[in-house]
Amino acid sequence: MGMDFATGREFEWLNMMPRMLRACQEICRLVDDISSYKIEKRRGQNSTGIDCYIKENSVAMEESIHKIEEMVVDTWKDINENFKKPFLCSKAVLLIILNLARMVDVIYKNYEDGYTEPEKRCDSHMYNVKINIFDEND
Repeated sequence: MGMDFATGREFEWLNMMPRMLRACQEICRLVDDISSYKIEKRRGQNSTGIDCYIKENSVAMEESIHKIEEMVVDTWKDINENFKKPFLCSKAVLLIILNLARMVDVIYKNYEDGYTEPEKRCDSHMYNVKINIFDEND
């Protein structure tokens, strides 16, 4: 993912699964769980993250979704706090992790499943992304 500039030290740091990386993964998982819940239920999936939370905590679907939304907010706080701390890696590597979480925020904005149904969320962003990625003047 564009890490040709990363050193061995940075890959060692990533292999230790630092909190910032885990937080990014958690955001991806939790936001996807909320956003794809209705689609997965229509497909007949019975073991979603929301279903597991409902079963483990004996709560209604709405409360489960609310709690998972709170987890997302708390995890963003972890990313923001960790981004400010000194690390054993460059800011460029941290930005890749941060930007992955940001991308998930765009794809699943308002908890719409822009991954499964990209026309809902991604069409308006695709043109801009193509221009920015391939602009060699940066």
